[in-house]
Amino acid sequence: MTSKLTSEEEQAIADAMAGSGVAGTKNMDVTERDFRIPRRLSLEVIKKLDATLRNSIPSLKRSLQSVLPAEFVLEPTGVREMTALGLFEVTQAPFVIARFESQGAPGWVSWSHEPALACVKAALGVTPSQRDDGDDVDPDAEKEQRDFSFIERRVLGRLIEAILAPISRMFKFDVNNMLVAEKEDDIGSWEDAGQDADAHRLCIDLQLDALGMASSLTLYLPGFHSKDVEEEEEATSVQTPKHLEAIPIELRALFDTVQVPLSQLLDLEVGDILPLSPIRSTNLQINVGDEPVARGELGRNFERLAIRVLEIFDPPTLEN
Repeated sequence: MTSKLTSEEEQAIADAMAGSGVAGTKNMDVTERDFRIPRRLSLEVIKKLDATLRNSIPSLKRSLQSVLPAEFVLEPTGVREMTALGLFEVTQAPFVIARFESQGAPGWVSWSHEPALACVKAALGVTPSQRDDGDDVDPDAEKEQRDFSFIERRVLGRLIEAILAPISRMFKFDVNNMLVAEKEDDIGSWEDAGQDADAHRLCIDLQLDALGMASSLTLYLPGFHSKDVEEEEEATSVQTPKHLEAIPIELRALFDTVQVPLSQLLDLEVGDILPLSPIRSTNLQINVGDEPVARGELGRNFERLAIRVLEIFDPPTLEN
């Protein structure tokens, strides 16, 4: 998808947006979607899964409290789709990655190393101001980057299981053969599921604040795990006929329109100025031909102008 604006025109729009001084206008980075990786869940289903995650937080906290004797704050970050292609190909030790199986396919849990080690020590009764042998720790000492001991790794597994168990019940997926990886070969790959292996993963992102450190946990769940979600997705999905998939469609981002009398249009010359309305927001209308199909917000993708789609309109009904 290309832009017909010159670089000077793009810069002029960006400068106008940045200098408008209007409330609600902001610089927004837009991440480009890779359309080679199809999405299987609609926005409505993702929202439903996100609500399920937030509803599971109280039981998740109770489960974690049973093995982590420390004050902590656990918050959901979100639910998203991704591909496991290339996942964990570059992994730098020490790492915290647990592998499990669900419906015969591998899933994973990743956690920041240092906060995970601190939580393991707290579960073992080691205070933050002590080493494992009971001696005081220099507060200015460098961060620990060591691997886990045998006992610590077992406790780490219990902590991860305490997080996985409530989520598996809420999202209705099974967890089998969980293993805290000691070396990269233990992590495995999505292809381990065999000939019918599927790289698609549903990701659940959590943030854990404990022992003075903030950490991120990500669960990579294989396949679909809720019958209700599957049925809803099947009911709302639209299949494009194969012979139409490659047809190029031009999308137009409508920033503003102006009406002029026909007499002025006929007298229009190079160098004339057509005044537009003041910039009040970054909202744009996206058209296919003359038909509005979506509403978006102007932002940037690296050095290019880009649009984040905020709303997709219902298709027009055909009248006989």
